[in-house]
Amino acid sequence: MVLKSLMKNPILMVGFLFLAIFLFGLRDKGFFAKRANKLVPTSCKAVMVRLDKYLHKSWDVECDGNNLVINAPVDKKIVDPNLKDPKLLKPLMYKALANSYISISRYSPPDSLERTMIISVRLIHPHMTLNSISEGKHVSNLKGIKNFKNISKHIRETIQVQEVTKK
Repeated sequence: MVLKSLMKNPILMVGFLFLAIFLFGLRDKGFFAKRANKLVPTSCKAVMVRLDKYLHKSWDVECDGNNLVINAPVDKKIVDPNLKDPKLLKPLMYKALANSYISISRYSPPDSLERTMIISVRLIHPHMTLNSISEGKHVSNLKGIKNFKNISKHIRETIQVQEVTKK
């Protein structure tokens, strides 16, 4: 029935063909890719949704594929923003970084965190930035460790850190 009416109106049929060609061209150029990527479920998104509820509002949590990227300014209560001496600043920054990884492991679902490939945390202070990276399976193991020495040993072995000092 529909085919019969389209055969009677060839201009309408050509219009539908051009519309289809136009939409497929947009798809090939990646116009619909942003929305399609948002609809793909990943473990990182499950972790991100859970962390958005519990972590500080100033933390910028986002997913890059199945990798979790966190940009976090240092809290003023933990490290003074006017502190410039590297000998005093460095231990406080590393302590804040360790606490952030521990809070990530405690507040995120363990199964999803294990399946997240890479977790990258950038801790930002006006005079120093710590860029760190670790695998999700190593971060999820932090949840079960209670002894301080074991936590520090695990963090030293599994997290890679880069220091960037600003002058």
